[in-house]
Amino acid sequence: MAAPCINRFALIFRSISRTALSRCNRNGGRFMCTSTGDRNPPMDTSSGPGGSASSQTSNGGYNTQRTGQGAQYSDELDNSEDLVNEVEEEEMPEETEEEYQTKQAVLKASLPFVHQYGWTKKAIVAGAESLGMPSMVHGMFPRGGAELVFYFYEESNKELESFLKQKVKELKEKDEKIKTGPFIHDAIETRLRMIIPYIDKWPQAMAIQTLPQNAVQSWTNLSRVVDDIWFYAGDKSNDFNWYTKRGSLAAIYKSTEIYLIQDRSEDYTDTWNFLENRLEDVVSAGHLARNLQETNTVLSEGAKGFCVMTRNLLGMNNR
Repeated sequence: MAAPCINRFALIFRSISRTALSRCNRNGGRFMCTSTGDRNPPMDTSSGPGGSASSQTSNGGYNTQRTGQGAQYSDELDNSEDLVNEVEEEEMPEETEEEYQTKQAVLKASLPFVHQYGWTKKAIVAGAESLGMPSMVHGMFPRGGAELVFYFYEESNKELESFLKQKVKELKEKDEKIKTGPFIHDAIETRLRMIIPYIDKWPQAMAIQTLPQNAVQSWTNLSRVVDDIWFYAGDKSNDFNWYTKRGSLAAIYKSTEIYLIQDRSEDYTDTWNFLENRLEDVVSAGHLARNLQETNTVLSEGAKGFCVMTRNLLGMNNR
């Protein structure tokens, strides 16, 4: 019994040490760059052409001494910068499969504690302790609650993809075509229903995702949601429509998500009605854009025909 426990502690300690060592090396190297010698290089204070001989001699000696210190400072600064570059280029050991699985298990066990502690390190500590791990395990998650939020988001995305695959498979077996509108509505509703069990703490999760340091991963997760939905809906566009479709759907998803956390209707009926109206607005806008394009084509062709007719009436085409 003791051996598995010791191995688990060693695993946690190694993961925490890797994170701490990386930070210490980077911060230590940068400190050396700014704490070696004077912060500013010496200034040239030699006298001008009009100075006295004694003044020039004195200042000349002073400058020689300061120039030597400046050269030493410059060499030490270069050496320190080289050290920082070496530290930053040094490859830390990659996370092992065992460490990854341990972190995944801790994050999964932490979700039931979100209602009590929110999307925080306290929830992660509680989840780890429920698995018999020490409280120091939170050191494996340097971003704290953000890692718990992204774990839940990514797992929900995987669940949505499985749902969409199964739905497409069932439609093919029934030899039915995918109706894009209802398909997208059901996909977004299914994905948003996954956050309902955590609806009381979801505003905190949304705030965490908007932080600058989390923006890239947040956008990546949202992009995967809308891309999966369009892919399984049968979208085959390979032009600018590929971007506009996903951008429009991302806006609908986020606006419906915001509506959801404020909805107090039974089974969130108002939210699903809101979602349906937004999808209809996009379809209407698409029809309007196509109608405008067709109208512009007709007007341009009509104007061209009018010009030709005018030229014929004036006999200009005979010239």
